[in-house]
Amino acid sequence: MKKVLVLYKSKTGFSQRYAEWIAGDLQCDLVAFSEFEMETLSDYGLIIYGAGLYAGQIRGLGKIKRWMKDSPNKTWVVFATGATPTRESYEELIFKTNFRQGEVRPAHFFYLISGINYEKMGVFDRLLMKFFSSMDARKRKAPRSAKQTSIDLTNRDYLTDLLRYVRLKAR
Repeated sequence: MKKVLVLYKSKTGFSQRYAEWIAGDLQCDLVAFSEFEMETLSDYGLIIYGAGLYAGQIRGLGKIKRWMKDSPNKTWVVFATGATPTRESYEELIFKTNFRQGEVRPAHFFYLISGINYEKMGVFDRLLMKFFSSMDARKRKAPRSAKQTSIDLTNRDYLTDLLRYVRLKAR
């Protein structure tokens, strides 16, 4: 059985919550990206990396791709968290945007619906969100909302496919 590591990068807490749920369900190691020591990578056969999406990009993915390239004998699973609820088509778009043709790719990729937490965002991120929300409202000819409201859409049920996949690959 392969030893499993869940590695995560979380700015607003959603990726961390999913990572904790995954590590708890799989009874495996859990480490924040900022605390990870590269030397310990050799201890694991399957690594799950999760982080939030920012402007369609998975945070920290550049370094993860380098590690994936340097460790082709390991099984890599990547998940991204975001507030866009259309999982199927959006998951494919995010995958293609973050893992271009010819680049190293994970064994599997998952998109997990999470939410928006304005209280944990920096000023710049809040301004960007307000700008994009305003543009979207204008495009849809909808009234603009002055208040930014946080929303938590995380759900353990979204992990079913990921957990099933990892359990099969870890054997």
